Amino acid sequence: MKPAIPALALLLASSPALRAEEAGTRGSASHSGSATVRLSGDSGLLLFDLFLDTVAFGMQVAALESATPPPPQPTYPQRYRDDDSYWHRRQMQAREGLLLSFGLGGSSAYLSNQGPGRTGAFDLAFRLGYGFSDRFQLFMDFAVDAGRYPQSTDFASWTFTIRGQTVLIGDRAGNGLNLNVGVGVGGVDYNSNSCCNTYSSASGLALAGGLSYDARVTPWFSLSPELFVTWHEIPNGAPVPHDVASAYGLRLNFLWYLK
Repeated sequence: MKPAIPALALLLASSPALRAEEAGTRGSASHSGSATVRLSGDSGLLLFDLFLDTVAFGMQVAALESATPPPPQPTYPQRYRDDDSYWHRRQMQAREGLLLSFGLGGSSAYLSNQGPGRTGAFDLAFRLGYGFSDRFQLFMDFAVDAGRYPQSTDFASWTFTIRGQTVLIGDRAGNGLNLNVGVGVGGVDYNSNSCCNTYSSASGLALAGGLSYDARVTPWFSLSPELFVTWHEIPNGAPVPHDVASAYGLRLNFLWYLK
């Protein structure tokens, strides 16, 4: 903007000479022309001078503004204008997303209708749910404890529960100690290894819980050993009292959080 000002000043300086020359021309032409011609010539030159003066003033103001540094602007926290930009920039937490788990291990099982003793069982579990944050996850759990009593009765005690889980101690990378508890239904399937002697019990109330530790292997996969316990009723027809089944043991869960 500044280099244009000297050029404009040169142009303004030359305007008096142009006016003098124009005046001489009008003087010589006044002997043979009319007063109307002189009036129109003076008006056009006046408008031209006013236009140049206005442009020069505007250019000087612009030059001064460009030379003056702008005042510092206060910093404000950045706001997201729409939901798309918010979810695009938001960083998901380590335990957030679709939860998928498969586990296997061993347990000590008890069926009250098979006597007072306990027996060893193979444990299998499957979980599907969603992690809402590092602090809370909700999932469905289907677990089976299959074993055999000395009386040659094979059984499979199963539970289906809805569980909530929270982190007791952990970090933001996904490692930590977790506690889960849930409620649902459960039952028992029997097989005495003889013809026509396989049957299933009615379903009853089930309670379950576990204490696990997530060891993060990758950003989306963890190994999670768990101490677990399950309990459920085995309903019988009246007037026979209900039986119960329980199991506790250790399993290793293979856990995925799918983003």
